Amino acid sequence: MKTRTEKILVVLKILALLGAIKYSIDCGAQLTNFVASFINTEWAKRTYEVNLDIFNIREKSIAYYSYAMCLTIAVSALKATIWYVVYALLMKLKLKTPFSMEVEKKFESIAFLLLAVWIVSAIFWKIYAYYLTQDTGIQLPANNSSDEYFFMAGIVYIISQIFKRGIEMQEENQLTV
Repeated sequence: MKTRTEKILVVLKILALLGAIKYSIDCGAQLTNFVASFINTEWAKRTYEVNLDIFNIREKSIAYYSYAMCLTIAVSALKATIWYVVYALLMKLKLKTPFSMEVEKKFESIAFLLLAVWIVSAIFWKIYAYYLTQDTGIQLPANNSSDEYFFMAGIVYIISQIFKRGIEMQEENQLTV
């Protein structure tokens, strides 16, 4: 009979895998849309995961359109990677011995990936939007809030450090026995 915690972890593994698949599909769709926009513009406008605000930039500047699509694809790829690492973390997690270096490294990786999402989403996007407005006069909607990724990165990094301390304490206890 599985404990409640084990059942929750099974559900979380499935959700993490679904998250990885969803963002992988988004990333692939955005990449396909980006390539297709150079081959057949009308078809690309009607495809899955098309952002018309970004697509309209294409009419004014191919370079700025390419930059925007690369940033969007990078964020989707990072999100897919985060979910994959979460899934891998849940697969490595053993309830009998939760404090292991593998788990701590996965937590640390997730924290750095979340930080990367924040950097690409917030910092690079704001710089891009500034130069886009200066050069072309196009203003993007200001709905690209990504500060939560910075907050999550901090929390996950703190958790990784707690796991690291737990590993140290576990090793000290094994040496004293």
